Amino acid sequence: MQLINLFLAFFRVGLFSIGGGYVLYPLIETEVVENYGWFTAEQFPEYVGLLQGIPGAISIKFATLTGYRVSGIPGALVANFAVILPPALFIVVLIGLLSRLQGMDFFAAFLRGISFATIGLIIYFAYSMVFSLSWQLSGVFLAGVVFLLLIITGIHPGLILVGAGIVGAFIL
Repeated sequence: MQLINLFLAFFRVGLFSIGGGYVLYPLIETEVVENYGWFTAEQFPEYVGLLQGIPGAISIKFATLTGYRVSGIPGALVANFAVILPPALFIVVLIGLLSRLQGMDFFAAFLRGISFATIGLIIYFAYSMVFSLSWQLSGVFLAGVVFLLLIITGIHPGLILVGAGIVGAFIL
């Protein structure tokens, strides 16, 4: 039964993963915390932080982690297959439709709507992270420094993330 639940949970994540990246966090949190209780509300942001430090797509990383925790290697394989299946099917279908849809005003408006929804999901993720972290002055300072480094410098975000993790290990 757990393998079926893993498939369903991550199939839904894959099905609604329009926008990618931070848009996925609320989708994943709904499945792994609220729907199935595989992680607690306190554990989820901790795993977000951990997985941010690992290269790759967040949906794949969470599918692997969750699947393995719930049902070992078979769980990891099922969850990964489930999260990849919807986008793969969409791509196959859209390839045939794309040439016909590109010139339609409705399709352009649909894509703009998705873009604004993506912004809303990212803001929701930031909001939920703000209230799930235990804030202290050093953490606020670190967040501000990271934000400024991203805006002002050309330093790769991955290097900033690793650097912040190292600094966080000493000051948080």
